[in-house]
Parts: sequence; structure tokens; C-alpha cells
Amino acid sequence: MMLRNSVVVLLLMIFVIPQSFMFIKLPFLSFAVIGVATGLLYGTYKINNLKYFLYYFLFSLMTAVWCIVGLINGNPTIAVIEAIRVYIGYMWVYFIIAIYISSKKYHEHVDQIMFWASIGIGITALYALADSVFELGWLNQNIVEEMYLQAGVGDGYVQMNNINIGMLAFIVPYLLSRVLFEHAGSNRLLHVGLFVAFTAALLASRRMVLLLAFLTPLITYGVCIVGEASNKAIRQRVIWFYLISAAIVVIGYWIVSLWSPAMLDGFMDRLLGMFRKDPDSERQLQHAALLEGFTNDYMWGSGFGGLTDVVRSDERPWTYELTYSRLLFNSGVIGIILLSLFFVSYFIMVMRKIRVSKHKKIYVPLLVGFVSVLIASASNPYLSSFDFLFALSIIPLILNSRENPSSSVRTIEDRT
Repeated sequence: MMLRNSVVVLLLMIFVIPQSFMFIKLPFLSFAVIGVATGLLYGTYKINNLKYFLYYFLFSLMTAVWCIVGLINGNPTIAVIEAIRVYIGYMWVYFIIAIYISSKKYHEHVDQIMFWASIGIGITALYALADSVFELGWLNQNIVEEMYLQAGVGDGYVQMNNINIGMLAFIVPYLLSRVLFEHAGSNRLLHVGLFVAFTAALLASRRMVLLLAFLTPLITYGVCIVGEASNKAIRQRVIWFYLISAAIVVIGYWIVSLWSPAMLDGFMDRLLGMFRKDPDSERQLQHAALLEGFTNDYMWGSGFGGLTDVVRSDERPWTYELTYSRLLFNSGVIGIILLSLFFVSYFIMVMRKIRVSKHKKIYVPLLVGFVSVLIASASNPYLSSFDFLFALSIIPLILNSRENPSSSVRTIEDRT
């Protein structure tokens, strides 16, 4: 019971307060890791698929190789240690936690976790906006700064920097993908959670999440086709989604243009700004510097901790917002090829399991969320933190999940 509650609370905190308040998460994390590790030793929990262990082992091995490359190239030792902490230490923590989750009937309860996570993020976004407009001051300033509860109102849009908004890159695609699998009204939590999560993304003016929401039906249908989980009903729902969305956009555009053309112009300028290329923007400067660094050692790369002429953070100059540009710079052609083969191979393994699984309605949305986080990480350093690394454990989680978990072992949300 205590172990179950610790895991549930930990998962909710990972989504609602990511990249912050580690001292609050640590007791729950420690209890969960110790409890599961003990259960693993006594056979309470098991690794059901050798590929599960190999996933974390091979990922750690590749990390170790490019840490050595970084040390050989004279990169800052602290940067190499950070890479070991994040991509080896944290990944093995998820290795233990995912064993527990995959041993349970989490298929029946993951929707509730996503629902409450969306509610938590929605409340946070609503408070940040209200605090900015009405100067509420209900929260301690340390909490406000830790979670970046900042909101600014522009012409036609609101912009927020809440630390948990990035988690919507997984939650919105997951919930929307689940809705595509469900009959209308069959699960109210999905619809309410999706509405709250999408509204939070809209309030925060998080353009990447809005783009992912638009792409999710296509990604879902693509995964369904590959995993042979497609059917006529899903195809029809995808078509209806785009038809209804187009109608809402056209009608909304017309109404707002009559009511406030200036607001519409501001909103459209903000929305379409993500597709414009500004050579002087911070991300473009980082990209150019990382590509130049890649050409200096294109085979093995710089290794972890490599530095360029562009510095994003004086305290941690080896960090960059562009995940894949940095990955190319750090690992070179050899690293990119190995990492691509690694993920493609495991993606194929998951597709094979989905084809014969009775839990397609959960596995496909989880995989859609995973793909969405990978897309969002192109322009955000999400995969450099403990909380967002949960996405990299989705593939092994699915592989290690049993179709009929033992009823003698308590599930994540069993009632006592």
C-alpha cells in the first residue's frame, strides 16, 4: 500500500512539478526505489523480457563511451559527471520504477494519472495568470521562482513560463490519442483532462504543444497502421477531428476579426512566429555553433561536455536548448548511427507487441506521447532532466508489461 502510494505521488509530482522541488520528491523516490529493488531481489517483481534490461544496459554503455570521449577531448569534468548522473544514474532509477509499474495493471489506471496531472498543470496555469493580472500573492516567492510562475499578456495572446507546461507535450498527445480510441462519452475523464490540458497550453501560448495537438491524430493513425491497430472507426475520427478543427478555426478567425482585428493579428503573429527563421535568434546561433563544432570532429563528436563559441549559461556552458543539434555535436556520426539503430530496433519490437496485445488502446497513446516528446525536444532541452526522462522509459515499460498481471500483486490504484 505504501509503495503503491509512493509511486503514484511520485508520478504526479514528475508531471506537475518537474525540474523543481527535488527535496520533496526525494523521499518518495527513495522509498519507491528501495521498495522495488527489495521486491526484485525477493522475486516479488520480475523482469519479464530480457530486452528490457538490454535497453538500459545499452543506453548506459553508449553514454559511458561518449563520456570517455569527452574526457579524452578535455571537456569539463563536471559536465561529464552530469551526463553520468542524468543518462546513467537517473535512467537506472527509472529501470527500477518501471519494473514495478509494468508488473501492475497500470493499463487500467494510467488515464487517471494523466487526468490529475492535467488538472494540476491547469490549476498552476490559471493561478499564474490570475496572479499576474490581479497580483494575488498567495504563494511564497520562493515557490513562484522555483516554478517560474510568470505570465505576460500581449496583443492577442498570453505567455507563461511555468516549469510544468512542457509536460503538456506528452499529456495532450496522450489524451487526444486516447480519445480517438474511445467512443464519444465513454470516458469523461479523458475529455475533461484533454480540455483542461489544451486550455492550459493555449493560455501559456506554448506553440509546440499546439502544433503537437494538430499532429497527434496523424501520428496516432501512423502508429496504428504500423502496429496493425488501425480500424475504420479510428480513421473516421481522425478525419472528423480535422474537419471540426478546420471549422472551429475558420469560424473563430471570422468572429475575432470582426471583434478585434488587432488581437487577431497579435495572436497570428505569435503563432506563426515559430515557423520564422531569425538568424540572430538564440536558438539559431546555438544551432550554427553546434554544427560548426560537429564539423571539427564529425566521426566521434566532442563527447559529453563539449563547448562552442555560443554560451547559453555561464554556470553550465555545455548545455544547449537544441537537443538534436547538441547530440550531433556530442556524439558525431558514429553516435547518431548507433543511437538511431538502437531506438529504431526497439520501436520495431514495441510495434510487434502492439500487434498482438489487447492493450492497444493504452500502448498506442503512450507511444504517441513518446514520439511527441521527441519532437518537442528538438527545440527544448527536455531530455536533460530527471523528470522528462520518463519518456525514454515508455518503450521498455511496454515491452516488460504482461498481458495479464498477477492479481495477487496490488495494482497502482487498488482499493484497500
